[in-house]
Amino acid sequence: MITKKIEYRAPVSLLPKQLLALESITNTDFTVYSGAVAAGKTLLLAHAAITTCINNPGCKGIIGSLTYTQLSNVVFTVFKEELAKYQEILRENNIDITLIKNISESHGKMKITFYNASIIYFLSMDKEEKIRGYTIDFFCLDEPIEIDVRVFEQLIARMRGTKLKQRFALLTTNPGAQTHWIYKKFYETKSTKYRHIDTNSYENIFLPEGYIENMESSYDEDWKRRFLNGEWGAFEGQIYKGFDPGKHVISLDDVPYKKLKYRLCGVDWGVRNPSCILVIGVTRDKEVYVLDEWYMNEQTTVRVTEQIKKMDKKYDFKKVYVDPSAADLILQCKEVKLPVEKADNHVEPGIGKVKSLFDRDSIRVTSNCPNLIRELQAYRYDKDRTGVDPTEKPIKKDDHSVDALRYGVYSFKLFKRKIRWLYNKSSCEEY
Repeated sequence: MITKKIEYRAPVSLLPKQLLALESITNTDFTVYSGAVAAGKTLLLAHAAITTCINNPGCKGIIGSLTYTQLSNVVFTVFKEELAKYQEILRENNIDITLIKNISESHGKMKITFYNASIIYFLSMDKEEKIRGYTIDFFCLDEPIEIDVRVFEQLIARMRGTKLKQRFALLTTNPGAQTHWIYKKFYETKSTKYRHIDTNSYENIFLPEGYIENMESSYDEDWKRRFLNGEWGAFEGQIYKGFDPGKHVISLDDVPYKKLKYRLCGVDWGVRNPSCILVIGVTRDKEVYVLDEWYMNEQTTVRVTEQIKKMDKKYDFKKVYVDPSAADLILQCKEVKLPVEKADNHVEPGIGKVKSLFDRDSIRVTSNCPNLIRELQAYRYDKDRTGVDPTEKPIKKDDHSVDALRYGVYSFKLFKRKIRWLYNKSSCEEY
């Protein structure tokens, strides 16, 4: 049994901000290292976990990212590569210790057990129930910008270990929207338990010559603000770029209720995903006011129908536009005499209509709709197979309230496109 404690430092040159993050986890509960491209985020995560496990016998930690593929192909691979460097230092100094006792790499059950009984579990973070039952001293998340806040909160509940003087969480991520839970917790909170360390690509002195210049010349300004400058709120591929919270978000007291001629309802229903009901007011001049929202996880069609009926009593809907794939919900709405219709689910023209409202400054969202405000900033286009170029297909994430908005606005006849033929019968125009 080896009793001698070997104090380890990272066997590679680290950037000043990376060293600051390693210092932070020794005296702060929660640290986020927000970095741009090539800021060494995954590398930092690996060294933080390795040194913690080697220097604190018997401790347990979790390393996670959203999907198993990302975890296996990126995080686990980097971790093993960096761990080999620690073993090499031992070999060069003729120290007869094999750091790893066992490595398990079966699908979905990756685990590394160290010689001193420390353990790291590698888990995908797509469902919070996957991490229930663990007792840990620390956890590290790679790209938590993609991970639900409930997973983060469940991990905090798992931190009941006794092997560290300072239990900690380290999050290494690209920046995102300022409405994201990470920004709320780490940037807007006044609690000393949360600390953010920000970096950008320009600070990485180890990048090859010409790397930054190539990135600057290859991508648009949104991409550069987020992925080179490391700015929060600059979303590459953001669909509703015209949405400005400072201009388009108003209080309920500022709504001109007397001008509202129609009250509509847009509904997006999910089985495991959230269901969203939006109340939308429209004036004669086609000005739109999103008045209220109901946003809940894992709701039955019966429960959603009950909520629509309750909101109808308050707002007296002219039409209720429901996700056309939710046939059971539509049937139940009809049975309780709601003015329900299948929503028009043509995605691209629907998005175009909502975009035009923001571009024309003809829409306002009340502060009573926090999830819609968040999703309008986070909703973005997917990338092609190369992972570089954006497509015209939205990512199926952060889309429940924006889908409800699209259903309500684009389906209403007042906003339908009208075409008229010109006198020569050979062309037409939209008006």
